[in-house]
Amino acid sequence: MQIAQIKAFLAVAELESFSLAADQLHITQPAVSKRIRQLEDSVKAALFDRIGKRSILTPNGQTFLPHAERILHEMKAFKADMSHQHNQPSGILKLATSHHIGLHRLPQVLRGFKIEYPQVDLDLHFMDSEDACVAIANNELELAVVTLPESPDDRLSLEPVWVDVLQIVLAPDHPLAAAQSIERAQLLEYPAILPSVGTFTRKIINSYFSNQKDNMKVILETNYLETIKVMVAANLGWSVLPVSMVDHSLVGRQLSGLDIERPLGIVTRKNRTLSLSSEAMVSMLQKARLSEI
Repeated sequence: MQIAQIKAFLAVAELESFSLAADQLHITQPAVSKRIRQLEDSVKAALFDRIGKRSILTPNGQTFLPHAERILHEMKAFKADMSHQHNQPSGILKLATSHHIGLHRLPQVLRGFKIEYPQVDLDLHFMDSEDACVAIANNELELAVVTLPESPDDRLSLEPVWVDVLQIVLAPDHPLAAAQSIERAQLLEYPAILPSVGTFTRKIINSYFSNQKDNMKVILETNYLETIKVMVAANLGWSVLPVSMVDHSLVGRQLSGLDIERPLGIVTRKNRTLSLSSEAMVSMLQKARLSEI
């Protein structure tokens, strides 16, 4: 069943004439006859009785008439919606992000987005970066702004936006707080509070400690960096946090000979066409990246 067949059916039903319907549709009468015949084959029922020069609806044709009108109306509404969407983002935008990025990086971007696109409703999903990447790869979500993986799934497309510079963080009264630079071996002597095993940030930490990672005295693991910050400030152990989180309650120190960074950015599914709202958010994030260069 095709829209052209539906239009031919409705024209003949209105005008009770194949020839007049052909004139209205700007096609030949044989073309109208062919479309009606194909439609009748599709619904397996005769739709018109040819009585003299008139073509009137059969009982089956009368039953089909409101359905045909509804199909054409829905198609017109769909085209109107598509046309509107091509002009302006609208609807619901589902966006996955980590708690840290949602608290420290996204607020200004989201504020600007809502000012520019007030008709888009934001639906934020806070989750671990690893889970967000899995959801994108499985087509469960369309867009995520998270810590980017070092070894991404082949199905993912990654675009860096920000770089988090990480530092060793300590309480001001920690025994190592007075040192300007800290050796890895020194940290192994003290308790550590770290992101959970399997997180992208923990993988970065483990890679820098290399074969000594098993010697770290990890007393607490959590995916919430704000929790780590509070625990470190209470002098329960050392950790690694973004420089942007270091304030008067912490002392930030470089790890001797190492610069630790983690990229934050956009994750989408390769070969997936983004909605207009997602494209607008990606564009806003790209502007945020350029503003930091």
